[in-house]
Amino acid sequence: MVSRRNFFAITIVMGIIFFLFQFSNIAKESWNHYEENSYVMNKKDLPTDRTVYQAGQNGKTAAESVVYIGKDPNSSCAEVVSDWALYAKKESLVYMNFSGLDQAVSTGKTELPELVLIESSDINWNDTKELKEMEHYAESGVTLIFSQMPDLKLIKEKKAIRDLLGIYSVEKDKTEVKGIQLYEGLLLGGNTFYEAETKEEKKNQDFDLEFPWYKLETGTKSYMRGVPKDSKVKSENYPPVIWSKSFKEGNVFVINGDFMEDATGLGLLTGILYETSEYALYPVVNAQNLILANYPGMAEENDAQMKEIYSQSLRGVFRDVVWPSVSAVYEKNHLGLTCMLTPQFDYDDKNKPEKADLEYYLRMINEEKGEAGLSGYCVSETSIKQKLKADKAYIQKAVPGYQFASFYKGNLSNTELANALDEAALESVRTVIKDGEKTSDVIGYQNRNVTKQKSVISGFKHTYCDDFRMKSVESALGYTSILADMSKVAYPESKNDRWEKLSEKFAAYTTSYWKDFEDFDGTTTAESDLRIRKFLALNYEQEKKEDTITLDVSNVGDISWFILRTHDRKIEKVNGGSYKKIEDDAWLIQTEKSHVTIKLKSEDGVYYH
Repeated sequence: MVSRRNFFAITIVMGIIFFLFQFSNIAKESWNHYEENSYVMNKKDLPTDRTVYQAGQNGKTAAESVVYIGKDPNSSCAEVVSDWALYAKKESLVYMNFSGLDQAVSTGKTELPELVLIESSDINWNDTKELKEMEHYAESGVTLIFSQMPDLKLIKEKKAIRDLLGIYSVEKDKTEVKGIQLYEGLLLGGNTFYEAETKEEKKNQDFDLEFPWYKLETGTKSYMRGVPKDSKVKSENYPPVIWSKSFKEGNVFVINGDFMEDATGLGLLTGILYETSEYALYPVVNAQNLILANYPGMAEENDAQMKEIYSQSLRGVFRDVVWPSVSAVYEKNHLGLTCMLTPQFDYDDKNKPEKADLEYYLRMINEEKGEAGLSGYCVSETSIKQKLKADKAYIQKAVPGYQFASFYKGNLSNTELANALDEAALESVRTVIKDGEKTSDVIGYQNRNVTKQKSVISGFKHTYCDDFRMKSVESALGYTSILADMSKVAYPESKNDRWEKLSEKFAAYTTSYWKDFEDFDGTTTAESDLRIRKFLALNYEQEKKEDTITLDVSNVGDISWFILRTHDRKIEKVNGGSYKKIEDDAWLIQTEKSHVTIKLKSEDGVYYH
């Protein structure tokens, strides 16, 4: 039996709890200004494509340059070189052959480049003079990078080719391996085995597992190798995929695969520069994005299929099934969240979006400190002008005055996208999100005032090559963009598009593969846009004397981010900024002044390069 005193005390405690619960909800509601998009800014106040820094501008030859040698200046490899040079603040030059480079160097038009990427298929490997020229450059301190390999028959016949590439002999003309091992050091993310052991993992194995088995010379270093099916083979004898050979002053790197043809090449070039230097200090974007494209939908569409699969309407599926699981996954990672709203998928039917849904989702997204963008995707034949007109009418009726800072291209053509950005409905948009393509221009400008951000990887697919590319982009730019296309849920084409299947992949991928990059900042696409503008405008100079690195940054104000990689050196202190450890020998530097000094701890031994 409860005494009056205890009953009174319990009643007071319950009343206090009830009051606090109600007060917290009232406070949350009053502080949630969902009716305003805090990410909208005046584009006139932001850097534009005219502020992008390019080394060698104003007709002056840059002190540091990278050269592409190949017959097609518009090839994928040439674009990788050009994009990497833009991001790394270096000058990129293109020559059809070594004779063109020789002439430019001998006449003083350019200095010896740091890196030379060579399209192997465009080299005359039978020309002894050209082979000697390449060896001369390597002996002179230039790093040569060969994309793909010469014909196997030539490698076996010509010792000069083997000597240049660091090959002792051809062990087998063709071998099939069970997986690929990426060794730590070249890219951020550590040692990684890309080996499928289960039936489910085999769906992710998209590396080429069949290639010649080369035995390398003494003095070479491997960065990626195939894992033979024969477990008795020692790891140092695994068939190499990426390796280097040291010369008197320079190096030769061999990329036995097509990794230099997309964004993967950005990280490889960054890693190669680090491997051939005492240290590496370079600017990064420092942005990690999670984008839900075409989510949520706010009209009752595809009703028959939704009720057959989920026993609910599309609106109910997005609200009661998808959002809780998305929110739970988001809470477990460090990524920033952006939802690209799709008021309607089908503009030809009579089903219109519900006003209450927009208010609901804007509240929810705001509570998660996320961003609401707008999608250009639709399943009907509606023109982009008609779609945006309908979207604007709905949005202004539901939440008057609401504007967007981010826009998802969806299934629009480039011409349609250009027309869309001229529409009044998108006047406040300052960044465009695009699906990842097999290109290397991950970030940049779409037009004078609007940036572009390409997704690096899908939220529903994570193959081994995808992971390798993701690590490369993180290593080069400190940037990722995971894009989950939720139109699959609204209009599923197979059982694999059902949310119970997609959610498993979504949860597993987004909470597992980015743990090595948790020290980078989670950002919305609008926040990422600001960092991309600053990154592209940034210029810097650096110098190392004894144990101190001096960094001078210009064109961006004070705040910017750099990665410092040090070959076993540790940071003692940073003046003019702060730092945190990403992994062994890799540090994220945040500049807080235009002049920064980084003091390294004294070495116990001597570093040999």
